[in-house]
Amino acid sequence: MPSSDPLNVCWVTNTSVCGVHVGGENWTDTSQFCYRENVSLAETIIFATFSLFALVMGIGGNLIVILATLKYTVFSLDSITMVFVRHLAIADIFYVCLRIFPSLTVHFGRGWVLGRGICQFVANTVMISTLASMNFILTISVHRLLRCMFPLRFSLSVRNKATILALILWAYSCLGTVVSLSLDIDVYFKPGISACDIEYSGNSRTDVKTAALIGVVMQMLIPFISIILINIAMYIIAKKRFKDLSTNQALMTVSSVSGLFVASWLPSILIILMSVSKAVSPGTFLLLDKIQIHFYYLSIFGNPLLYSFVHKGFGRFARSKFSVFLRNCQNSVEAQWNNSLSRDSDHPQQDFSAEAKRENMKKSKKKKKGPSSLEMADQKPSVSGEGGTAAPAPPTIEEDKDCYIYQGESAHSKDSGLCSAMN
Repeated sequence: MPSSDPLNVCWVTNTSVCGVHVGGENWTDTSQFCYRENVSLAETIIFATFSLFALVMGIGGNLIVILATLKYTVFSLDSITMVFVRHLAIADIFYVCLRIFPSLTVHFGRGWVLGRGICQFVANTVMISTLASMNFILTISVHRLLRCMFPLRFSLSVRNKATILALILWAYSCLGTVVSLSLDIDVYFKPGISACDIEYSGNSRTDVKTAALIGVVMQMLIPFISIILINIAMYIIAKKRFKDLSTNQALMTVSSVSGLFVASWLPSILIILMSVSKAVSPGTFLLLDKIQIHFYYLSIFGNPLLYSFVHKGFGRFARSKFSVFLRNCQNSVEAQWNNSLSRDSDHPQQDFSAEAKRENMKKSKKKKKGPSSLEMADQKPSVSGEGGTAAPAPPTIEEDKDCYIYQGESAHSKDSGLCSAMN
């Protein structure tokens, strides 16, 4: 339960965890206060920049992976591995939507700004994507190990079986969410990870602690250790069978993805073990919290980058799709710009400056004056006189008026020498 001491409002009772209990009348204001107290402005700028990069690369890169596994043959992988690579990309996109995007809003708002409902939803569902990612990587590692051990005998013959297995793993990953919702476990906003999360350590209920312990061991520690051991065994076996491991793209893919996952998850596993032992000071625990969450972001946008290095075909495919995206963005911006210019030309803005007024007056005078006498003299006459010679056009009032206006002095008359020369 949350602490009743106002001085300890930013910390979970009897723990080293920095968190604000989600509930009460002013918990959003308290979340902003605790965020500003425990996360400096410099850290906010750094974390917001990194989160924005992870969001763009995580969604864009994993969408390209899904597209490549569905319609194109740019991966040098068997069909079974392709299915799990696709579902791994889907799980990473879910994580971006459930954790990275809300964290980005926290950095910009300097506190939780999305409301209590979204906080509760995100805290209870984000573990689905993390557990699913771990289960998919574990399955890919087991599949590749069996292919190394029994290259002729082992085969999952049909892709549909792999799809069914992937759906079963999704359902298994939802068990943690079902348990947390059924036990009504407290949700906290944690400034260290800039997100809402479930907190087991501050709960005094025995059933909650038991469920938390079983869940951590069964769904996190055992799969994590299994991934490490399986990849070590796979490396030893492959080293004996292949002279150059770099030529085996399937093996390199599984090993690189597994290695990145282990590196990104290791700080989180250490923090879980430290929270159980309660041997860490609150300040140190807060610092580790900030580090571990951003380490995990590496596996979200890092997998597409690894694929582009291991599989040259995917790298070319990703670059081509990215260039098409940039070209479409450029064409869209140019179209919007041209539309705005056309609207401005259809409805030009009136310029009320002195220079513009003078130009408008000159134009209006020229329209009223008509052609000058000199211009009339240069034109070919349209009426022919006797003998085919052109008859001069009689002077008009407009021409006489033009003579007065052109000279600009009222002293000149029609019979003046200057006007006669012009006419």
